[in-house]
Amino acid sequence: MKSQPTLTRREFLRTTGLSGIGLAAAGWTASSLATRTARAASPRDRILVVIQLSGGNDGLNTVVPFSDDAYYSARPVIAIQPGHVLKLGGDRYADRLGFHPSLRPLMGLWESGRMAVINGVGCPNADRSHFRALEMWHTAAEAGEETCGWIGRCFDGNPPTLGVSVGMEAPQTLKGHGIAGIHLQENPSAFQTEGNAGEVAQAALEKTRDLLRHAGSSGAKYPNTRFAAGLKRIATLIDGELGARVYHHDITGFDTHANEPAAHGRLWAEVSDGLRAFFADLENRGLDDRVVVMSFSEFGRRVAENGSQGTDHGAASPMFIWGRPVHGGIYGEPPNLADLDFGDLKCTTDFRSVYATVLDGWLGANHLAVLGREFPKLPFVVA
Repeated sequence: MKSQPTLTRREFLRTTGLSGIGLAAAGWTASSLATRTARAASPRDRILVVIQLSGGNDGLNTVVPFSDDAYYSARPVIAIQPGHVLKLGGDRYADRLGFHPSLRPLMGLWESGRMAVINGVGCPNADRSHFRALEMWHTAAEAGEETCGWIGRCFDGNPPTLGVSVGMEAPQTLKGHGIAGIHLQENPSAFQTEGNAGEVAQAALEKTRDLLRHAGSSGAKYPNTRFAAGLKRIATLIDGELGARVYHHDITGFDTHANEPAAHGRLWAEVSDGLRAFFADLENRGLDDRVVVMSFSEFGRRVAENGSQGTDHGAASPMFIWGRPVHGGIYGEPPNLADLDFGDLKCTTDFRSVYATVLDGWLGANHLAVLGREFPKLPFVVA
């Protein structure tokens, strides 16, 4: 009879669920691990990674309505041609929608049911100012009505909960009265604490530096980009049990007023390559059943292209949710280009419905308490 392998302390904690990770017992195969869902981890052990596509992502050239003649009429130069669109085999909208070719690295997630697309997401009373629109997305409130972020409000309490931002600047999303924040800039010497919980944040900052200084590798190969480097740091901190429930990362450049085809394709290639490496890293470390990734952008773009081979500030745009716990597929009807709101796509899903789903279904929170009123939820995540 073959003897059972000896468990390390970390493996024992995972096996028994004492660490909250809830991984499989020693001897399970990779294929059996792949059948596990987020129900193996309690809500307090689940992690949300928020990706901000700064500038206003062009949703129509990301999730492409390639069967709609109105799309090609509105965009004679910058439209993605049908032969280049990545087809969504098996989905009910496969004959109408497809992905920009730069999303090819994410097709494995799509095909395995770990990628959800929510159509027509936007803000009521949307503002085309980057600053005001981001304020609404970060606070989940009308611009100027709230200063704390929706994640900050979710975790306000005692003891403070840790939130980590990786990117150009610390986001308002994590701002709260009882959340300890760490902002990780590219240079470790420039790492800084945020918020009011100074001792908690300072201790976490020192642990962060230590974890990143002695970071081990799972074998995942990350591309050499700033975005991917941030994701690699996040994977290292999750594996090192830093204790953060939410990580926030960003990538800039989506304000594509001119020469959009090249810029937009390059940006999505950077996002897709980085996320593919990130999920491979999580899977190699046995952490992929604990993590859901959500992307957002402050607004979409106008339906019609402008005279500079670009698009101007618009309204609704798709959101993306990735991860093993995700019920993949297309949520919401494809955009109706025959029924526009002064040249913009109509908002058919309030962005706070997506937040409500993540808060209740993934983080184990009460979205009514966080958002101030009830919003309909979507079935894209395992509860």
